[in-house]
Amino acid sequence: MAKVIEVSGFLCSRYEKTSAIRLARGSAIINPDNSGFFPDNQLANAMTIAANKILRKKIIFFYKHTLYKKFIKYSFIKLFCNDMKNILITGASGYIGSCLFHYLQGDKYNIYGLDKKITNNKKIFLCNLTNTNKLEKIIKIIKPEIIIHLAAQSLVDETINKKKYYVNNVEATKSLLDVMNKYSIKNLIFSSTAAVYNYKDTKLNETDPINPKSNYAKTKLNCEKKIISNKKINSIIFRFFNVCSALTKPKLIGELHNPETHLIPTVTYKAKLKKKIYIYGDDFETRDGSCVRDYVHIEDICIAIKSALDFLVNHKKSQIFNIGSSDGFSNFEILNAVKESVNENLNYQIVGRRAGDAASLVCNSSKARKLLKCKFVKSNLKTIINDEFKWIEFLLTQKKKRYFKNYL
Repeated sequence: MAKVIEVSGFLCSRYEKTSAIRLARGSAIINPDNSGFFPDNQLANAMTIAANKILRKKIIFFYKHTLYKKFIKYSFIKLFCNDMKNILITGASGYIGSCLFHYLQGDKYNIYGLDKKITNNKKIFLCNLTNTNKLEKIIKIIKPEIIIHLAAQSLVDETINKKKYYVNNVEATKSLLDVMNKYSIKNLIFSSTAAVYNYKDTKLNETDPINPKSNYAKTKLNCEKKIISNKKINSIIFRFFNVCSALTKPKLIGELHNPETHLIPTVTYKAKLKKKIYIYGDDFETRDGSCVRDYVHIEDICIAIKSALDFLVNHKKSQIFNIGSSDGFSNFEILNAVKESVNENLNYQIVGRRAGDAASLVCNSSKARKLLKCKFVKSNLKTIINDEFKWIEFLLTQKKKRYFKNYL
């Protein structure tokens, strides 16, 4: 005999918890005694009936029983209604991954994470994707319907050994695809990069020529090709432009790289602490001589991925999308926006161009706007800067230090 100890989940009242137990007890297939015990062979059926009757929402039935020793570590069975999907996010402790993990909570998804970094979150499993045996065990536990693959060696730094990029990006992705094929997981969302394109002065379309320059971009393109060639998997490949700023709800989360190489967090943080800011080049063929980039707010990234979850399941068709605001901001425009926010002059210095820096990188995101209904409403300079300052204030209260690369 097994006893239902607690019923919980996305239930909005104590009454519904009580109702779930009553529905389970009152179903025609069981006859529990007053103590709440159920015959072992009828417990799962009882819980399924209850789960499908209580507002079609997730219900978790906690139980303990010697017949289910392999589940005792977790002490529960999870049963979901048909419209609940298990989602696995790789790289769930990273910048985008941690924001997305919290953004999707409380919706119609059961969110799990995977990362090779240790975390206190019990729903994020510790695993390197190249460890196929461990990855398989986790996949068998979670049984995800969709995997969002964010894990990568993402720092664009040519001093990093090429092999490190290959192992962490290409080999890790191949391992994941092999496991997905083995366990018939059909849906994948993959984070790629705008750096795969051949640079041009006009807005970049998904069909434009490809010519990755950095080791990072080359390995991302390699991953794209492996995903596209895998005909057993429906995929959405996102080519992210410059992801930035901080998620402000349901939890304040931003980027904290070591070292930090991105412009937005560098300029805002140094402006706050009154430190010198370095700008690479002022002689580009742009409207003010400084580089122009397409900056997209992290919340708009999360919204795009959330839209892609439904699109992928409903259409079962692989697609590539540019994810950016389609509005380019120059380095000097960012400096001026930060200056207005802190209401004082900034201490900055112009230094020489970096090798390989393009004058302008801006995307055409009309495909994502049309098919995924993305609006990128947060990706304006004022909101980006304001939300980044909120994150900086939080880091300072937590006494977190930021470290910067080279001149930065």
